[in-house]
Amino acid sequence: MSRIVIADTTGQYDGRDLGTRPLGGTESSVTQLGRELARRRHDVSIFTNCREAIECDGVRWRPLASERPTDCELFVAVQHAELLGFVKQARRQAIWVLWQPNHLKHYKRIWRMWWHRPIPILMSMHQVEIYSPFLPRRDPHILIPLGLTDDVRGLPTIAAPPPPRAIFASNPVRNLRALVEIWAGRILPRVPGAVLDVYGIHQLRDGQDAWRAWEGSLLPSGLGDAVKATVRINPTASRSELIAAMRASRVMLYLGHKVEAFCLSLAEAQALGVPAVVAPVAALPDRVIDGVTGFHRAAPGEFADAAIALLTDDNLWQRQHRACIAHRQGMSWSEYAGRFEAALLGDRVAMYRSVLAVP
Repeated sequence: MSRIVIADTTGQYDGRDLGTRPLGGTESSVTQLGRELARRRHDVSIFTNCREAIECDGVRWRPLASERPTDCELFVAVQHAELLGFVKQARRQAIWVLWQPNHLKHYKRIWRMWWHRPIPILMSMHQVEIYSPFLPRRDPHILIPLGLTDDVRGLPTIAAPPPPRAIFASNPVRNLRALVEIWAGRILPRVPGAVLDVYGIHQLRDGQDAWRAWEGSLLPSGLGDAVKATVRINPTASRSELIAAMRASRVMLYLGHKVEAFCLSLAEAQALGVPAVVAPVAALPDRVIDGVTGFHRAAPGEFADAAIALLTDDNLWQRQHRACIAHRQGMSWSEYAGRFEAALLGDRVAMYRSVLAVP
C-alpha cells in the first residue's frame, strides 16, 4: 500500500536475529514493527548495520552503506536526528524516539530537527513530559506505547506462588550495584532463603566469574561468600529462557536509570504476571501500577520493605499477580502497527482501502 523506509544505526542485526540471539529493545522493536507493517501489505525496507542484503518475513533488510532509495511515502529515523534526510524525497518523515528525547536538542542535532521537522513518535508519558520546548512539537504528541509479543501476553494465572526468587533483567550498568547493596544489607537478612537472579546484556566471557570481574564496579565489594551465592549472575539467555525465568520469579526488582524511556523488560515481566518493586525514576512509574501490580519506592528501606512483602506474603503476591495478568497485557505488535499506520499514513491508507475494498 505504501512504501516505508526505516533506518537504524543502533546495532548490527537483521530480521533473522529476532528469537535466535538476545536483542535490545530498540532492535527487537524495529524488527517487530517492520514485520507487522509488511503483513499489512506495505512495502517495507529497513536499513541497519547488517552485513548483507536479505529478505525476511516480507521485509527487505539492507546495510546502511548500500544504495539509498530516492523516494518513499514514509521515512522513519530511529532515534537519531543524523538519519533525517536519509531518503531525499520522502513524502513524510518521522523520528521514532525509543530513548530519552532531549538529546535531540543538542546543538549538533537540533538544527536537523528544525530543518526536517520530522513527526516525533513517543512511547511513554515520561517522554511527553520531558520533551523539550525548544524542539519542534506536535500538538498533541503522537504517543504509542511499545507493543508486546504474543509469547508474554494472555497467559493464565499461576495457582501457587513461586519460591522467594527475585529477578533483575537489564543492563548491569543500570544500578545493579546499588540493588545488590539493598539486597545484601536489607532484604536477605529478613528472607534468608531468597535468591536474586540477574539476567541482561553483559560482556562476560564463557566461564568467567562475575564477582571476580565486576566486584567493586558493577557489583559491591566486601560481601561474604554466602551472600554472593544468593546473587546468581546468569549467562546471556535466549528469549524463551528469559521468559521462563521471569515467569518463575516472585518479583522483579529494579532501581532504574535516568535514561529509561519505556523499559520493555519491565513491561514484559508485568504482562507475564510478575509484580515489581521499582524506584520512581524516568519511565518506570508508567510500567507499574503502584500498590496494584507492584510498588514505587524511592528510599532504600522502603524499597526493601516492599520487596520483602512480595517475597513472603502469599496473599499480597496473589493479588498483585492477578492484577498484572488483568491490567498489564499492553497491546500486540499488530495493534501497534495499526496505530502507527493510522497516525502516519491515515489518509493514504484510507484511500487504498476504499479503492481495494479492504475491510
